[in-house]
Amino acid sequence: MKSNQSAKKIAGIVVSAVLIVGSLGTAAAFAANSGDAVPKDTVKSVSSAPSPSVSAAVTQGTIQYCMDTYSCVDGSQNETFERWYDPATKALRSDLKEYNNAHQVTRYQSTYYTGGNEIIIIQRDLNSGKPLSGTSMTRAAQPELFLKFDSNGSFDSVKAEYTTSHWTSIGTEQTSDGKTLNKISAPITQSSNINDTQANIQRIVYLDQATGLPVKDELYEDSTGQYKLFSTFTNVYNYVTDDGTIFKPDDITLTAAK
Repeated sequence: MKSNQSAKKIAGIVVSAVLIVGSLGTAAAFAANSGDAVPKDTVKSVSSAPSPSVSAAVTQGTIQYCMDTYSCVDGSQNETFERWYDPATKALRSDLKEYNNAHQVTRYQSTYYTGGNEIIIIQRDLNSGKPLSGTSMTRAAQPELFLKFDSNGSFDSVKAEYTTSHWTSIGTEQTSDGKTLNKISAPITQSSNINDTQANIQRIVYLDQATGLPVKDELYEDSTGQYKLFSTFTNVYNYVTDDGTIFKPDDITLTAAK
């Protein structure tokens, strides 16, 4: 029993690491629960995940926009991450929404980074999106966190992650709309401090051959001698127009982060 719990704990840690590395702005969003364990039993289709916001449908502009939809295979964990990046000013914004099994919002949070010395995190009303509270973090207080934001912004930084020798090509796939996807994989081995249990995680990413950007990202876990799908990301990339509000935090009293 302890070994199974250890494997689940390991998987939760690995998933959080993927979120931080592969998703702009989620380092702060997941700082509080990066070690959460997520159980897995049956596969659930990702197609039931919440739809992108209206801004995701806008295809003109200079602001780089991405929406990641994350789904645990048993439906116990569902999140969406919307991210905006201005190549001219280096401003970043990330919106995180967490959903329960009924796809009701259980957490709504926005993170702002202007490329300077402050990160602002705003907690929002689950239904209206209105700001409820705000937290401010300074570069002087948390320099390591700022380094993640400094180096993780543009589409190019996303593509660069998949060009290292860490990845192995495992073929191609064709989508129903005629796109060619390059499949790459990378093994991840993590150890738990509970009985020194190890679990092997296999990560498979599907890259759009035309853009080099990911379309889907899958994690498979092997704690029993057989790999089993653990979770899936789906990714959408676009360019949108800034109406002047994307990178402007809400007018709310901020408290200093501990």
